[in-house]
Amino acid sequence: MKTISNHLKLSGRLFLSVLMVGLLLFTTSCDDDDDKPSKNIVEVAQGNAELSTLVSAVQAAGLTSYLSGTGPFTVFAPTNAAFAKIDPATLNNILGNPTLLTALLQYHVVNGKVYSKDLTDGEVNTALAGQTVLVDVNGNSVTLNGSSMVTDADIKASNGVIHIIDEVLIPDDFAAQTIVQIAASNPNFSTLVQILSLPEMSDLLAAANDPTADLTVFAPTNAAFDATLAALGKNSINDIPTGILKEIVTYHILGGAVFSNELSNGDVPTLLPGESVTVDVSGSGVKIDNANVIAADVAAINGVIHGVDGVLLPSYVTTAVGNIGEVVLFNKDFTVLAAALRKAELLDAVSTTDNITVFAPDNAAFVKAGITSLDGLTKDDLTPVLLYHVLGAKVLSSQLPASGIAKMLNEENIYLGYLTNSVLVNGLSTITAVDIEKDNGVIHVIDRTLVPPAGDIVDIAAALADNGDASQFTVLVSLLSNPAYEDITAAIKAANNITVFAPTDAAFAEIASVIPTLTEDQISAVLTYHATNGRVFSSQLVNNQVIPMLSGQNTIVRITGGAVALQDLSGGRNANVVEVNVHGSNGVIHVIDKVLLPLAL
Repeated sequence: MKTISNHLKLSGRLFLSVLMVGLLLFTTSCDDDDDKPSKNIVEVAQGNAELSTLVSAVQAAGLTSYLSGTGPFTVFAPTNAAFAKIDPATLNNILGNPTLLTALLQYHVVNGKVYSKDLTDGEVNTALAGQTVLVDVNGNSVTLNGSSMVTDADIKASNGVIHIIDEVLIPDDFAAQTIVQIAASNPNFSTLVQILSLPEMSDLLAAANDPTADLTVFAPTNAAFDATLAALGKNSINDIPTGILKEIVTYHILGGAVFSNELSNGDVPTLLPGESVTVDVSGSGVKIDNANVIAADVAAINGVIHGVDGVLLPSYVTTAVGNIGEVVLFNKDFTVLAAALRKAELLDAVSTTDNITVFAPDNAAFVKAGITSLDGLTKDDLTPVLLYHVLGAKVLSSQLPASGIAKMLNEENIYLGYLTNSVLVNGLSTITAVDIEKDNGVIHVIDRTLVPPAGDIVDIAAALADNGDASQFTVLVSLLSNPAYEDITAAIKAANNITVFAPTDAAFAEIASVIPTLTEDQISAVLTYHATNGRVFSSQLVNNQVIPMLSGQNTIVRITGGAVALQDLSGGRNANVVEVNVHGSNGVIHVIDKVLLPLAL
C-alpha cells in the first residue's frame, strides 16, 4: 500500500508540474499576443511629438515605405532637440539634398531587431554601406559614437525596435556643409571668407554657398594672403580694388569637384575666362602654379576644397607684379586707367616694356578731362590717348627735360611747365606724385588725363582760369574773348611758336583805374605788348636781353639775384616773372605780376 500510495503521490506531483508548465506556456503565449505592437516604426514615430523632425526627414528622403516594410529594423531615432543641435544652415543643406539626407538616415538604421540588452561594446553595421556605429555600454547607459546617448530604449514596433537618442549620428567623411561654411569654420581661411563677403563678390559667395553647386576651390590660407599683400606693399585686402580681387578669387575656382587623385600634370581651366592653373604632381606633393597643396580633399556638399600656401595669380597679374602694371592694377585710384589699358590690350605692354615713364591719370583725372565712361570706346579710340601718357625712357622727376618738351609713344609732344610748387603737363594737368619706381620704369601721377593734341596757348590760359588756378587769368582771357580783339586772339592761336607773358588778375587790378580810360587800339597795343614770336624758355632769358614784342616795341629782361623781371617802356616799371614754362601745343606762357605798358600809353 505504501508503494502504491507513494506512486500516486509522485504521479500527482508530476501532473501538477505538467499542469503548471502548461499554464505558464499558455500565459506567456497570451502575453506575447497581447503585447505585440500593431504599428510599424514610421507609425510609432508619427505618434511621438518629439520625433516630428525625424518623421519629416524620412518623408523628404522617400524612406517611408522602406521603414514601414517587413524589416525587422532597429532605428536610433534622434529627437527634435537632437536635430536642433546641428547648425541651421548645415541642417538646411541636408534636408534640401535627398541623396545626402537618405545617407544620414540610413546611418541610423541597423538591420534586425536589436534590443538594448543585446547591445555590447563595439561596432554595429548600419544600413549605410560601409559605415558602422560605435556602441559603448556602461551599466545601464548606452552611448553611440562617443557622444549620443540612448535616452529611451526598446520602443517596440511591428517591424522592429526604436531607441531614442539625444544627438544626430554623423557618418565618417559626411560632407554636409558648403564650401563657404567649411571655410568659415576654419580660422586659417578667414581672409578668404572676408573677401567673399564683400558686396561685389555676392555671385561668387552664392555659388560657393549653393548646396547644389559642384566646384573645386584652391583656398589660400591667411598667411598666403598676408605674404601677397606684403609683396604688393599693401596693408589690407581693403587696399586692393575689388575688381581685380574678384578676378583673383575666381582664378582659384574650377567647375566640378576634382579630388587630388584626379589631378594630373598640365593646365586646368578656371572659372576666370581664358585663364588656367598649372598642376604639377611630379614631386612629392601637389603644386598649383607655384603654391603647394597643404590640405587636400576637404569634401563639401557642393564640391571640394584644397588648401594652398600661396595666392594664385592670373597670368596678366603675374606679368604685372613688380612692374608698372602692378601699380595700376592694385591701386584703387587707377581702376579706370587699368580698365582702359586692358580694353586697349596695352596692360602687358606697360608691364613688359623696359625703361618707360608713365604719366598716370587717376580716376578723377578722367572725369576732369571729360571722360566719364569707357562704354562705347574701342581699342582704336583708347590706344592713342593711352600712348600719349607713355614716354619711351625712364625719366625721374629730377630728369624731366629742361626744355619742357617730350615726345610720347604716340609721336605727339607733351609740354611741361615748371611752376613754383608744381609741374604742369600741357598747361592743364598737374603732376601730383612723382617717382613711383618699378622694375621696368617709373610713374608720375597726374590729375587730368592728357588728350592729344595739347591745347594752344589761349586754350590753356582759359582752362587755367576756369580751374580756379592760383595765377588767375580771368581778365586776360576775357579780353582775348572779346570780339574787339579777335584778330589778336586768332593770331596767337595760329602761331606755330609763340611766347606769352601773361599778367594775373592781381596785375590787372593794379591798373584798374587806367583800363577804363584806354581806347580799343590802346588795349590792343597792351595785349600785343605781352607776346613775342618763338618759343622762349625761362632758361633762355638773360640779363639786359631785348625782346621784340608783337606790338612792335621792345621789353628788356632784368635779372637780379636770380629773380627775372621784364622792364616796360612806361617809366621803367618791372614785372616779375613768377611762374615759367607753362606749355601749349604752339608756345609757352610765363606768368608775370604786373601788366606791361607800352610807351604809347
